[in-house]
Amino acid sequence: MAKRKINKKELQQPDQFVDFWTRVTHAAGTWASEHSRALVISFTALVTVIVGSVVLSQVSHRRSAGAAEALDHAERTAAAEPATAGTTAPDDGVPHLGTVRDQEQAALKELDDRFGSGRGPLAAEAGLVRGRLLLDMGRAPEAASTFQALVDGKLDARLRFLAREGLGYAYEAQGKLAEAGSTFAQLGDDASAAGLQGFYKDRALYHQGRLAELRSNPADATRLYHEVLDKFPTTSLRDEIQNRIAALEMK
Repeated sequence: MAKRKINKKELQQPDQFVDFWTRVTHAAGTWASEHSRALVISFTALVTVIVGSVVLSQVSHRRSAGAAEALDHAERTAAAEPATAGTTAPDDGVPHLGTVRDQEQAALKELDDRFGSGRGPLAAEAGLVRGRLLLDMGRAPEAASTFQALVDGKLDARLRFLAREGLGYAYEAQGKLAEAGSTFAQLGDDASAAGLQGFYKDRALYHQGRLAELRSNPADATRLYHEVLDKFPTTSLRDEIQNRIAALEMK
């Protein structure tokens, strides 16, 4: 099958944030030695892969289970199909509202109602979901504040790189490319601190290449893309990077 060529307009667009979560799902699965294709799964399941099972004591079991159910419900609410006039909404336990934005607003309210204190089981994981929703809704400054608070807080090292990449996307959405670049550059270090040696270093370099393109520096972008391919020959980004290099060479 011929590789799809990326046009100039696509190169100027940042990655969709939902793709970030799909990529992380794949990366987490690799880290957990589950070498299967990336699947779009609920964020609660993703957190289980990354962090492992939440350690439940006899006392905290009910609270932790309730938090997991609340987080899963909010994620399913955000992902649910909006209601369509003249049809019956599925009986799946989540609201089906008028628009995608309404679904996101409802999910955000669920998160704030349950996890707004920032304390308790799965509060950090809920913060990651909240930041993603804010970015999807075009509220990048609020998303940046949410992710920054997570990075600055006592966040599990195995979740820190997720918050860091979310912060990078939030800066990028605001046009703050210098801040985005310095944030993305730390992804590999965060992963290493979590005991995941080499994990995400290819993506850190890839982001630097993307930002070089956004700054209209094709030579730097091409150099960085080749550096990813040279240092990480088995990277899952190979096809995407090769397409980007080919598009840059056509200019």
